[in-house]
Amino acid sequence: MGQEKASFENQGRPLGVSGQPVRAPLGATLNCQGWQQEAALRMLMNSLDPDVAEQPDNLIACGATGRVLRDWESYNAATEALKSLRNDETLVVQSGVPIGVIKTQQEAARVIITSTGQVGCGLTPDQSDQLGQRRLPMLAGTDPASWTYTGTQDALPTAFQVLDAIAQIHFGGNLGGKLIVSGGMGAAGGSLPHAAGMLGGAFLGIDVDGERIRRRIRTGYCDYCVNTLDEALRILKNAVRQKQSISVGLVGNCSDLMPELANRGVLPDILTDQTSTHDLLNGYIPSGLDAVQASMLRHKSPEEYLSRSRESIVRHFNAMVALKKLGSIVFEFGNNLCAKAQKCGVVGATTAFPNFVETYAPLLLDEGKSLVRWVALSGGPGDIRRLDDLVIELLPDDPQLARWIPLARKYVRFQGLPARVCWMDQAACILLAGRVNKLVAEGVFKAPIAIALNHVGRDAVTSRHVGAEGQKHPFEAANSRQPVDSLLNAALGASWLSLETGPGYSHATVVLVADGTPETANALPRVLKKDFAREVLRQAAAVLE
Repeated sequence: MGQEKASFENQGRPLGVSGQPVRAPLGATLNCQGWQQEAALRMLMNSLDPDVAEQPDNLIACGATGRVLRDWESYNAATEALKSLRNDETLVVQSGVPIGVIKTQQEAARVIITSTGQVGCGLTPDQSDQLGQRRLPMLAGTDPASWTYTGTQDALPTAFQVLDAIAQIHFGGNLGGKLIVSGGMGAAGGSLPHAAGMLGGAFLGIDVDGERIRRRIRTGYCDYCVNTLDEALRILKNAVRQKQSISVGLVGNCSDLMPELANRGVLPDILTDQTSTHDLLNGYIPSGLDAVQASMLRHKSPEEYLSRSRESIVRHFNAMVALKKLGSIVFEFGNNLCAKAQKCGVVGATTAFPNFVETYAPLLLDEGKSLVRWVALSGGPGDIRRLDDLVIELLPDDPQLARWIPLARKYVRFQGLPARVCWMDQAACILLAGRVNKLVAEGVFKAPIAIALNHVGRDAVTSRHVGAEGQKHPFEAANSRQPVDSLLNAALGASWLSLETGPGYSHATVVLVADGTPETANALPRVLKKDFAREVLRQAAAVLE
């Protein structure tokens, strides 16, 4: 596979600024030279749609710092490159920056996105931290740099399955009359109130940033936003008594309000947390500060900010332990809370309560299921309704899908391009993708369907050398043709790939566009297997060492 490389200069006026929100093109008209490139363009833009992204003006799709690309110059360069990208070329993006176009072949991925947990592209460590939140080796999660984020619903199936597992184990399969409490109402935490409501529970979410709560209300994931604990409890006590599904977002700080719950003897049936405890500077907000004040202090005095965050984490964590001792079911929901509390001086914090992956999600892992996103590139909701019908028709014996699809169809609002996110095993995914590809060819769907799968590895995939100051990325190095070709060959058949590696973890997002072609029909049985993602990650490790 040849490697003639064309670099390009960033140019053009940034979109998404000065009253020009980013919206993905709709319909069946191409803006690129093929549907593989068009899908990447539309989903990149969709990741920054104001209805989808958490902070679109800052290119943040989800989390506190989960950027889609590094800056608006990089965004303009990427979109222009995609529009002119030929069917035998690959756009390469490294650490949020498009670095060039490589001559490849038609079966090659049209986009390769790579990033590492090291400092790269001439950045200082502080600047590198701003590019995106560090990935945790969680059950599954959307990498914002993969251009596949579809909004709060990305986290909803996992939130639903975890709460449903707790309901089955502890409450006879129903959360009616139960109180669920969590900190954090961001992209991930914001899915919990909706999941709790779908299972009949009453939910209290605490977040210092009221705008996050109001955003969940606008997208249909939360019912109320209040400013005092008394007001929240008044609504929730009545809902619990009448076994109503109600969700309340309370503007406040967990380090203040969790101890208050314990002091008042308000005992949640289920208690967890999805605040940004993994990032005490850029994500977590300490007691005594609102969102604006926090932003000012972290820039003025990061040392003071971190000190105050550590103090707040300890109070926050100890209050959760106290509520557990009183009888609450407490678990960690992937935000590294226990490990962070241990680092802040709480002895034994790492074993204080269980992680959701080990305790409430083994069924998903044991069955070998993956979180899959099906995105209607046409923008037509009818295409997702047709997909739902296909799931029910083709997979009637999967009890989780048989339950999830009708609920999602009823309760989940689309954000940006219509999408359906669900847990599926690889056999079901391959079967469904094959039928979808056939129906795209027959014109049943208005446009192709993008299929994105996540694969999270827990092996230690490290990048010891790449990304150090002054070093070239492997795609740029003159002597790197063989390992890079190995990676590109391993990825044959995929539409695009996003690969993220760091000390102790690896994460791949594999995208296949069901465009109705025979080539896609031939590729999908291989590309949609977990072994495909594992091999790509193995080759990525070789390239990035």
